[in-house]
Amino acid sequence: MSTISAEERLMIYINVFTCKPENQQALSTAIRKETDDIVRHMPGFVSANVHCSVDGTRVTNYAQWSELTAFQEHIRSEAGRALILELHKYADNADVHVYQVDWIVSGERELA
Repeated sequence: MSTISAEERLMIYINVFTCKPENQQALSTAIRKETDDIVRHMPGFVSANVHCSVDGTRVTNYAQWSELTAFQEHIRSEAGRALILELHKYADNADVHVYQVDWIVSGERELA
C-alpha cells in the first residue's frame, strides 16, 4: 500500500499515458501484469498505483522508488525496455516525469 510522505524523500514516477477508450483497460492490465511479474521485484521499487480517467483516454501510473538511480536502472534494464515497448501497444503517447513530495495537506475528515 502506498503512503505519501514528505519526510520519506522517495522518488515519485508519474507516467500519464494517453490512449483510445477501447485500449484503456488493456493498458491498465498490462501495467498491472508487468508490475506484478517484474517491477515489484526490482531493487528500490516501493509501490505503484494506476488511475484510469473517467473519459477512458488516460491511464496514470504513480510509482514510488527509493531513489532516482533505482528507477533509472529499471528503465535502462532489458525488462524495463521491454515493458516500455509492451505498454506502447496500447498507449498513443506517454508523458513521464520524476518528482519528490513537497508538502501534503489533509482535510478535517480523513478516510479510514
